[in-house]
Amino acid sequence: MFFIINSREKRQEAANFVARLPASPLYSIEIKPYKKNRSLAQNRTMWMWYHVLADHLGCEPDDVHDQMKVRVLGVERKIVAGQALILPRSTTDLDTTAMARFMEAIEALAVELEVKLPIPDDYRYAMEGGRI
Repeated sequence: MFFIINSREKRQEAANFVARLPASPLYSIEIKPYKKNRSLAQNRTMWMWYHVLADHLGCEPDDVHDQMKVRVLGVERKIVAGQALILPRSTTDLDTTAMARFMEAIEALAVELEVKLPIPDDYRYAMEGGRI
């Protein structure tokens, strides 16, 4: 179960849910500040932009994505099956604010390359405070 507690009623609803849990099996409950993940509009627009940039650069959209992740988010070192790897950080867990900054970096690259990026209505709406 997942609760976003934004009112006294929601807090009571969550407390009632926990109180009704049976004693067995054991449960783990984590409480952390709410973070709104990147929006679908942001993700759709990002990939649309990657296709435009990839066409201009003569590469694949995934290549543009990897390049942007390294440029903006950096890399992380991991040991996988005993092998040391250096991987770009992921955009998956970015909240809407961090994703907006990431998108600004994509726009800056497009300006640098003199490529005009389309701005879909749902992305514009989401960036102006709407919900999509």
